Amino acid sequence: MIVLNEPYLSGMLLNYIEEKQIPVLSNTYVEKARNRFSKLNLYNSADFVYQYNKGGSLYTVSEYALEWIRNSLPNNQLINTISILKNKVTFRKACKSLYDNFFFQEKDYNEVLNLDIKDIQLPFVLKPSVGFLSTGVYIIKNEKDWRNALNQIENNFYCQAKQFPSSVVEGSMFILESYITGREFAIDLYFNDLEPVIINIFEHLFASETDVSDRLYITSKNIFDKYLVRFTNYIKSLNKVLNIRNIPVHLELRIDSDRIVPIEINPMRFTGMCLNELHYYIAGKHPLSYFYFKTLPDYSAMWNGKEDKIFSFSIFDKPEIKEYEGIDLQRLNGLFSNVLEFRPVNHSDLNLTAFVFAETSPQNLSELNKVLHYDTKQLITRQYAKFE
Repeated sequence: MIVLNEPYLSGMLLNYIEEKQIPVLSNTYVEKARNRFSKLNLYNSADFVYQYNKGGSLYTVSEYALEWIRNSLPNNQLINTISILKNKVTFRKACKSLYDNFFFQEKDYNEVLNLDIKDIQLPFVLKPSVGFLSTGVYIIKNEKDWRNALNQIENNFYCQAKQFPSSVVEGSMFILESYITGREFAIDLYFNDLEPVIINIFEHLFASETDVSDRLYITSKNIFDKYLVRFTNYIKSLNKVLNIRNIPVHLELRIDSDRIVPIEINPMRFTGMCLNELHYYIAGKHPLSYFYFKTLPDYSAMWNGKEDKIFSFSIFDKPEIKEYEGIDLQRLNGLFSNVLEFRPVNHSDLNLTAFVFAETSPQNLSELNKVLHYDTKQLITRQYAKFE
């Protein structure tokens, strides 16, 4: 069972759920674009809820669907799980026994603007209590960073927050928490009852210590071999506290030597914007197939012939310029030696240009560093205003 919503759907996802005739909620979004969904197995809300209550496996493509879940399944244990995971403060409180010396506290908008950070250990992170896609995330290392963050919150954050429903980005409450060092990973998994089944392990690469963008994620056989068992065991211990059952989740964590600290867990979905589908180019299966049919990836066979390859997805934002004629997508495509799929993004409310799935051989690893630092202003074909 699946709920389709803004802001993005891939053709690969639509083809899969049409082929498998996965039950789809008939909502306003689907009705507005019925020409794209002519072969879907549509259910009205009442029938959809009935099928779910009979034991259906529910997946959502984005957190836009969480409000419908709250309204339609008000007495379900699922609501409690979503509430714990989506609010970062509630999540921190629920699993604080798993890490020592980790600072976090919640402040409202006015408290943040009037906060004296002299008594707070630096560095720390400031972000909305409920969030999506690094919207409004700031790393604070000194007083200058703090002043810049406050200026951006006052001038820009509320504009960004308006692009998403309040259940996705809550603009009035923020969390301050310890800055987590180490390598960052994003993991797609589902819980078969209480047992975690990992599907994707992506390492999130950053251009600098202060970078909070979502530009580049990579995966490889080496990453799976090194972390699959360790992450599975860690998630088992985490779930002894959280008690998550029978749902898909997207987990972000950081690992520094022997220490693992969760950043957040996003319920009811895998990696957003359908970017979890990079898995198809590795294993030949849609990642949702494991969740719906309660199977495990063949962790050995999926890397046959690809043992030394790096697979990646990249998220390219729009150039920071007020007006321009167009984007040279061919130039963007040319950054990669082997593009598996190029997905232009044409959505007025998203500050994005394109997603790219790619495969990189050992001799071309330098291209990943170029992608990580690439300035999308170089894609502009003609400009009408000076760069901001």
